[in-house]
Formats: sequence, structure tokens, C-alpha cells
Amino acid sequence: MVTQVMTLKSVITVIFLTFLLNSTSFAQTQTLRGAVFNAESGEPLTGATVILDENSYYGVAGLDGTFIIRNIPLGTYEVAVSYISFETHRQTITIGTEPLRLEFRLSPSVSELGELTVIATRDLRNEESARATERNADLILNIVDARSIDISPDATVANVVQRVSGVSIERSSSGDGQHAIVRGMDKRYNYTLVNGIKIPSPEVKNRYVPLDIFPSSLLDRLVVSKTLTPDMEGDAVGGVIDMRMRNAPDRFTVNADIGIGYSQLYFNRDRLSFNSGVVSTESPHEANGTDYRATIDDFPLGNIDFRNTQAPVNRNFTLAVGNRFLDNRIGFLLAGSYQQSYRGANSLFFEMDVDREDNNPFYDTVEDRQISTEQSRGGIHLKTDLRIDNNNIIEWYNAGIVLEEKMARAVVDTNLRIGRSQGPGTGRISESFRSRQQTQQIYNSTLQGTHNLLNNDMRVNWSGVYSLATNDDPDMVDLKLITGARINSDGELIQEPVLLDRDLRRRWTNNSDQDLAGYLDISYVTDLFNLNWEFKIGSMYRHKTRENTFNSYLLRASPITQQWTGDINNHSWQLFNPGGTPTDPLNYESEEDIFAYYAMTKVNFRDLQVIGGVRIENTDFSWESSAPPQISGRVGNRNYRDILPSIHVKYSFLQNTNLRASYFESISRPNFFEVIPYSINEDDFRERGNPFLERTQARNFDLRFEYFPSAVDQIMIAGFIKEIKNPIEAALILDGQAFILQPNNFGTANNLGVEVDVTKYIRNFGLRAFYTFTDSRITTVKTFRFRDANGNLTSESRDQTRPLQGQSKHISNLSLLYKNGLSGTDAQLSAVYTGRRIISVSPYFDNDIWQRSFWQLDFSIEQRILPGIRAYAKINNILNTPMRADVLRPNTANPQEASYIDVSETTLVREDFFQQTYLFGIKYTL
Repeated sequence: MVTQVMTLKSVITVIFLTFLLNSTSFAQTQTLRGAVFNAESGEPLTGATVILDENSYYGVAGLDGTFIIRNIPLGTYEVAVSYISFETHRQTITIGTEPLRLEFRLSPSVSELGELTVIATRDLRNEESARATERNADLILNIVDARSIDISPDATVANVVQRVSGVSIERSSSGDGQHAIVRGMDKRYNYTLVNGIKIPSPEVKNRYVPLDIFPSSLLDRLVVSKTLTPDMEGDAVGGVIDMRMRNAPDRFTVNADIGIGYSQLYFNRDRLSFNSGVVSTESPHEANGTDYRATIDDFPLGNIDFRNTQAPVNRNFTLAVGNRFLDNRIGFLLAGSYQQSYRGANSLFFEMDVDREDNNPFYDTVEDRQISTEQSRGGIHLKTDLRIDNNNIIEWYNAGIVLEEKMARAVVDTNLRIGRSQGPGTGRISESFRSRQQTQQIYNSTLQGTHNLLNNDMRVNWSGVYSLATNDDPDMVDLKLITGARINSDGELIQEPVLLDRDLRRRWTNNSDQDLAGYLDISYVTDLFNLNWEFKIGSMYRHKTRENTFNSYLLRASPITQQWTGDINNHSWQLFNPGGTPTDPLNYESEEDIFAYYAMTKVNFRDLQVIGGVRIENTDFSWESSAPPQISGRVGNRNYRDILPSIHVKYSFLQNTNLRASYFESISRPNFFEVIPYSINEDDFRERGNPFLERTQARNFDLRFEYFPSAVDQIMIAGFIKEIKNPIEAALILDGQAFILQPNNFGTANNLGVEVDVTKYIRNFGLRAFYTFTDSRITTVKTFRFRDANGNLTSESRDQTRPLQGQSKHISNLSLLYKNGLSGTDAQLSAVYTGRRIISVSPYFDNDIWQRSFWQLDFSIEQRILPGIRAYAKINNILNTPMRADVLRPNTANPQEASYIDVSETTLVREDFFQQTYLFGIKYTL
């Protein structure tokens, strides 16, 4: 007992002495707090190092530029504050008994090289620079910087752009983001730039560029402009997406990234694949000449011999090298990226009809789909510049981007009408297997010059541009099998024999879109009437040629009735049209010449800036199709001139505060493909062109309040109104007994909205959030089916007011960030909400197809493991968010035909599940 008491006393004594010693130690140490800023711009220098006595104690500036160094013994120290491309600051400090707070301002480094003065420029890749550009810009824009892109979960530009306020994305059949919808305006109302230059689209049907073709790792920043000044091309109603690619650095730089990952989808099922090596890139007609008569030997069977395999891992590689030579006069940056990923979807699709009794939708067929996609995405870009002197710079940019997709699709199609008299589970069933290999490529070469004249009062900018976009979609084929189920006299469910469908179509299509363009801009700055003025004039000319080829061959089973053996090589066909389809309307050529010129003035009066001017665009668009002469619209021409005035006012009534107001007029031209009198049936609905489409014209009003409490924090509140004449939408029209998807002009629409954008950083934590409310209205005439008072089936026309196609009333984004410079940790959790929106317009009253609202959650983390080496992980679609689409009316006719889905006041049309994707890797920076 005595021993236990003595032991307890000893423990208490040790604890007391330890506490006393620690208290004494704490009393002899102190904390140094402070912040590091750019001396010229006031931007916080995130990542700047603060070192006392050569690594004895150190700290790293956080997201807001602040740092903390704890437990520093009292005394005198030499502190060194450093940041890349800035002069190191040194001074002597004394740590006393009171807490010390210091502020350091670093100056950009400057070096003299003969007649050329090289000044370390602002790092355009960081968030501080992005906020400064937004604050000082002449127009309303939002920017995502390279560092934010780098640590985000996003591998493509399409997924990055959804982090911008007012922007949502459309997804491809594999769940990846593909096209941007800006301020509720469909993708057709926006255009895409690379380094400020418009590029052609590789897509067969569209002018707009698919953003999923671009790897995000090649970007310096992503700029989304929501208003247009006269020196910008005028065919955007929603906005302009400018991909500013990596620039030549000021010093030798190497960046490398290697990663592997997997898709959760293929943990749960096999991947359907085919032999793509047998696919000929040219149809027999193209490969052998116009007079060639194809034979059955021209059509190998390997690409319809489907196999179930285990999907390989996803792979990701990026390498960028840059430097300067010849006393820093010549700089270059060479960057390449390659991504190979295996994606897919499990999908249900219901083909609908409309009940003649009550105008409600009902099910016609149901398709159970499994989609397997292999994507290979690559890009290489080379940027070189020649600094002749401080007033003359020549830049040459070259880029090649490619996206190859190999898609295999298996569909079980149950007809809910034919042979259905015995009830659910019986009737006609077909299985189809599609193979498709599509390659999209974009090449751009731009030579640019910037020249400062007359003591820098005059600036001349010029650009010469060659761009080529191509799309190759060879030998798409659908193998179809027919079977059915019936109930025999004993009440047993009997499977009918599986038969080979009579028809097998092999289809080739490709297109090219080539641009030759020149730009010239001249500005002159002067003082008049005690005001600062800038006068600017310029012009541009673009000659575009687009060619499209389409060849389809019909093979028919021989003999007609063949029972499926399970092996494609055991079956035979005869070629029905050996000449192909040379007179199909989709064999066409089109040309477009755009000549534009503008004049604008900018005047600054104290805190007020006004920009006004006008842009004139002349468009000459023509096309000629190989369709037979009797086909209406096979040849066409459109000539028009648009006068597009604009005015932009910026009032900086308080420090770091702007109030902006803008008015501009703009247009949107029809897509080339849309005006061709074609007819195809490859997707959910049969499609048809419309040679009588007109351009869309718009008047746009914008107002935005901006407050920048620090160099990285911001609060933005914006409002906009758009009046849109002749908007173009893809609508379902009734042709006999079938629905046809066709683009049409629809009167006048109005679109208004409000945006709120907030960014706040506190030490190691950050919050980015935006919310956008958009409300568009368009009134069109629809058909309403019903039974009248006399019992007769009839219909009438009714006006329906609805939102524009693609517009969500509510979209928002919330990103939580963590950055610890000492531990080298960066983490980001991002949630995106997209409200419901119309994805297809019906000819029947209140039967439009709406995509449901949804949340998507993504996560990424980076961890420094050695100086210059970081490990990372990215997880996308954590919640396995599906894409669901409905008609907002109940199915009262045959809901029992799909008893496995919930019956409600809406009717499900489509449901796609994509599952999660994972990526893990290493980054190296020198």
C-alpha cells in the first residue's frame, strides 16, 4: 500500500514538473504572424516562403497570403521572404515577449539584357491573377486559373467550365461533360476560342466545339465572357469560352503527370468490345472511285463480332517543357497530353406516343441498353515567341487535338404493341449490337504580332490563322436479332427462336471544316479634354469550307430466314446497293465568307469608364448537296449583314468595387448540317434537316456588381435580360405516324436571370460558391388530342409557354478547398446542382421531355511527398448520379407495361447510370 502511494506521488510530481518546464518553455517562445503580397498589384503570394536563420524556422503563405510561425525562441533573426520570379526580401527582426505581425511586399525580378529589359510578369496561372483580370477587364467575364484546374477533379475542359457561374454542361452518352450551356442558352448560342481565335468544329452536325476533346492539363486559364465588345466576333448570345493555352515560361520548366484509374461500372459488369482493327476508314466508294461496284468482300465481319472482356485500367500522361534562349529573346513551351479511359452507361429508354383520348404519353417500346466506350484523348501544343525588343513581339502557336471513341452498344428492345395481346412479358423482342469508331481532330496554327508605336501610344495587333477540324465515323453497323415470347396452351412462357434480322446497314460518314482567317486591330491612346481616350478600329476575314460525305450500304440476309447461331461467321448476306448512296443529301459542300469590321472608343473619366462602338458583320453562306434535283433545298445561299452596336459602362465608385452595365446586340447562325435536306435514323428519333432556317438575333442587357475585398476574395451579383428573335430549337414534329426531330425557328423568346458568385479564403481554407437563377419564356403552337363532347377523337391547336430548350431555372456550384503549404496538402470537394431542363421539344401540348434536376459530387486531393513531387487522387460522380428524363404528364394508358419503375405524375423516358471513376497519380515539377 505504501509502495502504491509513493508511486502515485512520483507520477504526480513528474506531471507537475513537466507542465512547469513546458510552461517555462512556452513563456520563452513567441509566434510570428504576417502576410506576403505583390508590391505592384497587391495580390497575395500564395506559397511564398518565410524563413528565419536559414531554415531554423519557416512558414508558407496560405491562400490569402498570410502565414504563421509558432514557438520561435526569443531573440534576433534574419528573415528571408522568397517567391518564384520575385526579388527575395531580407531583413532583421527581433522576437520579443509580445506577438509580432509583419507584412512583406515583394517586387517582380528585373534583368537587363542589352537593349531588352525582361521583367518578371504576373503569373497568369494563379487565382490572384485571375481575380485581377476580372476586376480590371473591360467586359463581364469569369476566369478559372490553371492552378484551380490542376487541383480540381476535372480532366477535360468540358468538366472545368461547369465551375463557372451561370454555366451548366450537357453530358455525352458515357456521362462525360461535352457541351456548355451559358446563362440558360443552349450550346448553339456560344462559341469557343483558342488563345482568342475562333476554331472550327469537328462535329458533323454543329458549329460549336465539343469541349470534351480538350485535355484540361494544357490550359493556362479558362475565360468565359458573358458580354461582347465590338472587337469580338458577334455570334454569341450566351457567352464566349476562351481556352488560353500554356505560354512560354520565363525560366526552364518541366511538368510531368502520370496516372492510372478505373471506372466503377466495370467492377459490376463486363465491357462489350469489337475488333476495330478491321474497320476501313474509307467506304468502298471513297477507296476505289465513284464508279466502283462494291462486293460482299468489302465488308469484314470483325467489327460485328462482339466479345465481353474485362476493361483495362484508365491511363493519363502529361508532359510540358519550356525555356527561353538567346538572352531571353526566344521562348518556347511544348506540351503533350494523353488520356485513355474506359467509360460507359447502363440505360433504359422508352419510345413514346401520345394518347388520342387525353393527350397523355404512353409507352410504345422499351430499350434496355448497355454502352461501353473506350476514349483516347490526346493533345500537343507548341507556343514560341520572339521578343524583338520591348515594343515588338512575334508569337507562333500550333496545336493538334484528337479524340477517338470506340463505342459498343447492346440493346434489348421490347415492343409494347406488337404481339402483346397476352400481356406483359410477351410480344416481339429484338436485340441489337452496334459498333462505332469515331475520330475527331482539330489542328490550329496561328501567327501573331504585337507592335507598340509612337512612344507606346499606338498598338497594332495582327493574326494569320489556319485551322482544320475533321471527323471520321467509318463503318457504323447495327446487328439486329429478332425473337419474341408467348404463352402456350399450358400457360407456360415460351421463347421464340432467335432470328437474324433481314437488313444489315454499314454506314460511313466524315466531314472536314477548314478556316483561313486574318485579323487586324489598331488602337491609339491619347488625352483629349482632360480625359484619357482609346480609339480602336479593326477588321477580320474568314473563308470557311466544309465538306461532308455519307455512304450507306444495305446488306440483306441470304437466305432471308436464318436462325442465329451465336457466331457471326456462320451467317451470310447479299449486297443490295453496291454503288452506295452517292445521291444522299448528306454528301454536300458548303462555303462561308465572313467579313467584319468595327470601330470603338474607350474613355476614362476618374472612376468612370465607358466603351462604345459598333461591329458590322457580312455573311455569305452557300451550300450544294448531291441530292436529286427535285429535292427542295439541295442548293441554297444566304447573304445578310448585321449591324451590332454595344455600350459598356464600368463605375469604380469605391476601392476594389465595380458596377458594370452593358448592352450589346448579337446573332447566332444556323449549323451547316441543319440546312441540308437530309434524313437519318441513328439515335433516339429520326432526324431531318430544314433548308429554311434563319439566323437568330438577340438584344442583351447586363448589370453586375463586383466587390474584391482582397486579391483572391470576391462577391459578384449580376442580372441579365435577353430578347431573342427566331431562336432555333430541335423539335419533334409529326410526319404521318412517326415523330421526326427537326430544327426550327420559334418566334421570339425572352431570357432573364440573376447570378451570385462568392469566393472567400481564410488561411488554409477556401469556399467558392455560385447560384444562378434563369427564367426564359417562349410561346409556340402545340397540338392537343382529346375526345370531344360527341365522343369523336379530335385535336386542336393550343399555345404553350415554356422555357428555352436546355435552360435550367436553378444551377449552383459549391467547392470547399483546403491548402496547407507546410504539409503540402491540397484538397477540393465540389458539388454541382443543375435544375430540370427541356432536352427535347414535343409537337404535343405539355409533352416536352425534361431532364430531371440532379447533384454531382466530385473530390480531389494532392499531397507533396518530396520537393517537386506530388501524389494525387481524383474521384468523379461520387453519388452515382443518373441522368433521368421525363414527360411531365402521367401515363394513364399502359403504365403496367413498365411495372418495374415508379408510377407518378410524370412518365419516365430515359434513365442512364454511369457509376464513379477513380484516378490516382504522381506529378513532377521542376
